[in-house]
Amino acid sequence: MSLSQKVLVLEDDAGMQSFLATLLSSQGYVAELCGSGQQGLQLLASQDYALLLLDLGLPDLDGLQLLQQLRLWSAIPVIVISARGKEQDKVQALDLGANDYVTKPFSAGELLARMRSALRQNQGSVRQWQFGNVLLDPVQRLVSKNGERVHLTKTEYELLLCLLRHAGVVQTHNQILQQVWGEVYQGRPEYVRVHMAQLRQKLEDNPAVPRYLTTEAGVGYRLCL
Repeated sequence: MSLSQKVLVLEDDAGMQSFLATLLSSQGYVAELCGSGQQGLQLLASQDYALLLLDLGLPDLDGLQLLQQLRLWSAIPVIVISARGKEQDKVQALDLGANDYVTKPFSAGELLARMRSALRQNQGSVRQWQFGNVLLDPVQRLVSKNGERVHLTKTEYELLLCLLRHAGVVQTHNQILQQVWGEVYQGRPEYVRVHMAQLRQKLEDNPAVPRYLTTEAGVGYRLCL
């Protein structure tokens, strides 16, 4: 499968998912469907896609917030497909980095033409994240320190990714638990504390006095860039 064929569809409506999957398949694209904003961000960080079709009305994360976070580290072409037809919504989405905005209902021909135009821009590169001497490549899922690869467990990697997405902003224990472990782990801050300690051992020069992975006493954690 070539990268040019792979499209991520972030849309929670089952009928629209089915329509888009059928349409894209008929044109030679491979559509991956996702109805969760947080899960969509994880997929975008861990896999290669040529294009993102983004609905703004996701159940767990507003599409505009998702777009703002995504543009911190990815230049993948994004076409917003939304029932929000107000000029203010379109302007805001475009200002936040969307390549195009299509208002529902739309024709198949119009969407396909806009996709072809966005793909021609060839903006699918994903930049790397860096803090101090630590480098994270979200495409390869590789983390290195001082040029040497650091092995992180899946949970440690997702925890680091969670903090990087919200760099500079404190994340509460429950916010981290929901994004990394899921809602069933709410109220279990010990999970975060244990894995944060492990992450500091691997990434901080002085884990006892962390410079980047800092604690907000009684609240949660913050990644300081």
